[in-house]
Amino acid sequence: MKNDLLIKIKRIVTKENHISEDEVRSLMGIIRKILDKIDPDNCKYLILRLFCNWSAHTEITNSNSGLRILAKINDTLVETKDMKSNFEIRSKISEAIGFVSLRRELTMFLKEENISDILSSNDNIWSVYLYHLMEIIRDVPISFPPLSKLDKTKIKIYNQISQNPIKPGAGVTSILISLFTYPKEKEDLMSIFIRTEDTTTLIMPLLIDVSLK
Repeated sequence: MKNDLLIKIKRIVTKENHISEDEVRSLMGIIRKILDKIDPDNCKYLILRLFCNWSAHTEITNSNSGLRILAKINDTLVETKDMKSNFEIRSKISEAIGFVSLRRELTMFLKEENISDILSSNDNIWSVYLYHLMEIIRDVPISFPPLSKLDKTKIKIYNQISQNPIKPGAGVTSILISLFTYPKEKEDLMSIFIRTEDTTTLIMPLLIDVSLK
């Protein structure tokens, strides 16, 4: 079965023309089937696995990797709150979401399966892939479940955020990627909606760096 799945993956990631949204959706679903066979405690592809699940669900609330992204975004907002460069803030938030790590892990996954791909090695094709991926995960929130349902690991992540909030009582509790209309630019831009514990929602356009850092 795995060989059949790898053949399908190879067919998608070796295309020399741009990948379609349906192909991205199919790719993430196929990879998810393979990663589901790996013990989560021994999985090297936590971000890749998260994005595969993100592509398949209507909400992410039970993923430790997803909640760690909330913690990274929270910490990034704290670190950048005095920065004047909007470009740098947007870049750091976009990196905290995990797009750079996703590319790195996908490249590693394909290499381990002996698949020489164009998708993760070509910046232009990767940019198109990310565009489609954001459309797929658009309006699918990553958020904390009710506090009563937090296990020890999730409580630890929650405490990490609450002890380092953007401002008192305003730690990050959920994120959502969606389109937002900016009057100044007079256009819809793919943006991240960051909700904090005091019900404040921060909105900023995403700035995607396709380089492998």
